[in-house]
Amino acid sequence: MSRSATRTKRLALLGLLVAVPAAAEPAVDVADLPPLPAGGDEVSSSATVLAASSAEEDVVVGAAKREQTLGNVASAVTVITADRIRRFGYRTVGEAVAGVAGAYLVDNRLSYSIGIRGLQIPGDFNSRLLVLIDGASVNEAWGAFAGLGFDALVGIDDIARIEVIRGPVSSVYGTNAFFGIINIVTRGAAETPRAWARAAVNSITGLTTSAGFASGGIDQQVRGAIHFMNRIGETVNVAIPDGVGVEADASRAFVGGIVGAWDGTFAQVRAAKWSRESPFAPYDVNPLLAPYEQFDTHLLAEGGHTRDVSNKLTIAGRGYANIYNFSDTSPPFDPIDQPTPLDTTGTARTFGAEVRGRQQFTEEVGVTAGVETSYNRTESTAAYRGDDAANTIVVPANFLLAGVYAEAEAQPMKWLGFTGGLRFDHYDELVAADPQSRSRLSPRAAVFVSEPQKYGLKLLYAEGFRNPSAFEGKFEDGSDFTANPAIDAETIRSFEAVVWGKLAAGVSTRVSGWYWDARGIVEQRPDPADPALLQFQNATRYVSTGMEAEASYRTSSGWYAFGGAAYSRVATEDDGGSLVYNAVPNAPLITASGGVSTPLLFGHAHVSSELNVIGARPTRPDEDGNRSPESPAWIGWNWTIYVPNLRGFDLTAGVRNVIGKRDQMPAPGDYDRSLPDVLTVPRVPGEGRELYVKLGYSF
Repeated sequence: MSRSATRTKRLALLGLLVAVPAAAEPAVDVADLPPLPAGGDEVSSSATVLAASSAEEDVVVGAAKREQTLGNVASAVTVITADRIRRFGYRTVGEAVAGVAGAYLVDNRLSYSIGIRGLQIPGDFNSRLLVLIDGASVNEAWGAFAGLGFDALVGIDDIARIEVIRGPVSSVYGTNAFFGIINIVTRGAAETPRAWARAAVNSITGLTTSAGFASGGIDQQVRGAIHFMNRIGETVNVAIPDGVGVEADASRAFVGGIVGAWDGTFAQVRAAKWSRESPFAPYDVNPLLAPYEQFDTHLLAEGGHTRDVSNKLTIAGRGYANIYNFSDTSPPFDPIDQPTPLDTTGTARTFGAEVRGRQQFTEEVGVTAGVETSYNRTESTAAYRGDDAANTIVVPANFLLAGVYAEAEAQPMKWLGFTGGLRFDHYDELVAADPQSRSRLSPRAAVFVSEPQKYGLKLLYAEGFRNPSAFEGKFEDGSDFTANPAIDAETIRSFEAVVWGKLAAGVSTRVSGWYWDARGIVEQRPDPADPALLQFQNATRYVSTGMEAEASYRTSSGWYAFGGAAYSRVATEDDGGSLVYNAVPNAPLITASGGVSTPLLFGHAHVSSELNVIGARPTRPDEDGNRSPESPAWIGWNWTIYVPNLRGFDLTAGVRNVIGKRDQMPAPGDYDRSLPDVLTVPRVPGEGRELYVKLGYSF
């Protein structure tokens, strides 16, 4: 996000704060609730708190690389504020996003993955969602992975807001912005204590700690934060052998970041290192012996400058690097011919640059345009430990990405607006079968009809694509996977109608109806040349249609409530080209969520409760093609007590999954068995009940 956009946003909120007349002493702690609170010398009241909080929920910056309001953004968007994050005790981005309409969380004990509108392909590590941190893409070039759990490049205590943007946005961002965008905006120095530290004890997650500092103001600042997690894990039962309890569920993560800005110049550096065990023994690991483990490091660096050339023209340029290393160890299932572990690695090195400009021709007409390019070096290796180095499989894949985009908007009348955009992308190496598919055109268009700040209608159209990652197209290990040089890009076309309204002060509502048509979806399938091996292929088509509704309610006395639900019919094609419903793995027909949070009770604590509902989901068919047992409907119920300020200390205590029922999630093909017998594993259990307490201090 540009510094000029940050300044505009800050001034707009401060204008709201000053414009509201003074009232009685606020029932809500002003320093606690708004992510951008009033300063000590400004008028504060319960009304100003409501105004600031409502304004924060109405601003979107990630949908078009510029600041917009929910009424004129060409997507269906939900904004999760820092207030909501703190009140409901979210510990990760994934937990926060799981509470918005149409989204659901899948934790298969390798990583958090987010489903959107009935679409989350088992085994996909968020490669079809573009994840941004302060405008910089997190998705790396080897596997397009983007962490949203404790493996994220930013800790939850460092976040000011999360924007969940539904639908393809390739017209602005290119690849990976396929099912949507998760844009994470971190807290600026003006909203952050000078120094802070927190530590938490969790009955499953174990110990988590964080600390940070901030110095400066809006335009000149430096801030940093570190986060650490040491997971205890839990004992879970696995199907192979039947009913055996396995404790291989540990994880460890360290995340750090530093951000600086000086007038129009900005920079951020973020790094993460984590490890993860899986108790479900993927890739034929023996669950009774040494566990499967994976190890990851991730570095994201970005720097740039924004300049107001005139009062109507702004130019911004940035350079970035995204460096990722993956390795895993798969101990053998004894006895087999090769008794040593299989070690695989994946690396990605991305170096890129972007220049974009914003020209406001008149108050009603503006254009944003830019050009972006990146050079990507990736490599995969696979070898049995102790084997001759000459037998190591090494697969390099280097490629250049380039894109140019433009988007124009006009508002010829107070009640009528338009947006239209187009991006052209070219990839110098993608597929061997069809070189023409290396280039893509991604359009987007929207019509807005509204009574400003009251109600409106949005009609949206967009097309998008996702290039297969280097891992999907090139990886092979000589054991389980083989490469597919003919793999092609996935494409998606979206139609959507959105009705929104602000029914009263503090009340916001939205209803959406959509049609998504995604083709060429890449999935793991048996290699036609050797069915004993897995291969990524353009295997299927998915069509998602449905309705989605959400609402939020906030009062000046401190009450806050939200709720949402989605009805998503997801179909795939059969061999004859007909659409078949209720057969797509991990596609729930119904998802819903809602929560309520009290004002400060006894002047000290918010008490909050949240429900998450995921309907029944199909699972993958068994090894003979027969239907497997489905994942039953699941309800997660969470309670949180949050004390924002007790002589400089803050306290959060809560229970997640109060009911204690585990979500039986659809399993990816990685967990299927060929040793000692061929067997499809259709489901894996989620986490049980977890208690946690977090204590912090800031000044």
